[in-house]
Amino acid sequence: MTSRLHLILPAIFLLAFASWLFSDEVAPPDLNTALKNVQQSLQQLQKEIKDLQGSVKELSRAAKNSREARPAATSATAALSGNPAAPLVRAQEAYDRGRRAEDLKSYGPAIEDFTQAIENDPKNDSAFLHRGYCHYYLGDFDNAIADLSRSLALQPNNSRAFAMRASARRALGQAALALADVNEAIQRDAANADNYMLRASIQEQLGHNPEAIDDYTRAIALAPDSDKAFLNRAALYRTLGQLPRSVEDCYKAIQINPADAAAYLCRAQFYLRTGAAQPALDDINKAMLVGQAPVETASLLATAEKMLQTNPVNTLQPQPPPPAAPTAPLPVAPTAPLPVAPAPPPKPIQSPVAVLTPPPAIVETPPPTPRREAPPQPRPRAKEDAAFYYKQGRALAAQEKFEDAIEAYNQALKLEPNNALTFNARGYAYLRLRYYESAVADFSEAIRLNPAYANAYWNRSAAKKAAGDKAGAREDLRRAAQLDGLGPSKPGVAKN
Repeated sequence: MTSRLHLILPAIFLLAFASWLFSDEVAPPDLNTALKNVQQSLQQLQKEIKDLQGSVKELSRAAKNSREARPAATSATAALSGNPAAPLVRAQEAYDRGRRAEDLKSYGPAIEDFTQAIENDPKNDSAFLHRGYCHYYLGDFDNAIADLSRSLALQPNNSRAFAMRASARRALGQAALALADVNEAIQRDAANADNYMLRASIQEQLGHNPEAIDDYTRAIALAPDSDKAFLNRAALYRTLGQLPRSVEDCYKAIQINPADAAAYLCRAQFYLRTGAAQPALDDINKAMLVGQAPVETASLLATAEKMLQTNPVNTLQPQPPPPAAPTAPLPVAPTAPLPVAPAPPPKPIQSPVAVLTPPPAIVETPPPTPRREAPPQPRPRAKEDAAFYYKQGRALAAQEKFEDAIEAYNQALKLEPNNALTFNARGYAYLRLRYYESAVADFSEAIRLNPAYANAYWNRSAAKKAAGDKAGAREDLRRAAQLDGLGPSKPGVAKN
């Protein structure tokens, strides 16, 4: 543009000068003056051209700055609208908020945050995983299973997701599916003691007690300082009547964690089963001092005090009652006085003659002795019969014939009235029939017999929740989770 001005302006000047030169009306000026005027005009024009060039440069700079600023403005606008990176940023922020809320056990707000994260990033397997955790801790097992399944669809090798889904399915009574899930978890993380403890509890639910003992033993091998593993195995040993092994595990749990109330209650249960009221009372008092005192502790305390009042000299050995069975002398006692009465010791020779006269009396005395020696035999048989009725009840419950199952459990409890497993199983049948009060009563009795029975707590939580006792359900949920070692506090449940 400036080059054109250099050509145009001199041409205009020359035309003007020529018209003046050939004009007859104007006197020709002095040539030197004219040249000076031309030079001044040119200088003025050059100055204006420089100013114009400066303006052009300013405009060019402004245009360049405008072009540079446009991408930044565009990216800012996109961040608020449709930039693909923006949802991921929002998803991460929501996920972080959810994790903080979950750590504070604020599961409701955490679920909302994880939901926002999922809306912005539908492939965020961690958001599904932790939202599943929160649903689980709130007792919403169906939604927990749904979220954990979505997480596994996105990340199929997550052992934690399999383990948590197994816990949720166990809580819903889906023991077979739960067992399959925990097996997947163990396959992916075989060094995790918690997975074996979880599988052991599911095996208990299925009635596979030897397998449950094996899994508790594996958990102890992997985590020898786990008092929960020892307590759970002790509870199962006690339920199976293997009291020496049970109390041995109780002692180990106390050594590992002397501040665990459940360990003292475990040993107190052994003492009560063996008739030692005072040691049981001492352990119950210790449990109340070192930890919380739930309702079942009060029940154990009442049992121990009643036992102590009935027989103040209770010790660890319940042998004194059996020796009091000098039943053998009793048959001899009546016969001895008969010969002795007629004469002093020299006349025992005649006693046979006297005895021969009433042979029926002598024949009748021996039968009582076998009858008195026979009682030890019915006990094992009664126990076997109780086990038969228990298994029959389980089979009927598996077919959802809960009323028939209750009848079978009633027969089992008549033969073995202190079996926590049977009370828990009958309570589950009542729960499925919606007889919530009867279910709570049976679960409470199972817990009284075995204060470390996590399954009974799960079930009682479910029954209380169904009956409208939400506070009681939450407390049982917390205790069940504590016993199972699964985390902060867990579900309100139903397990056969």
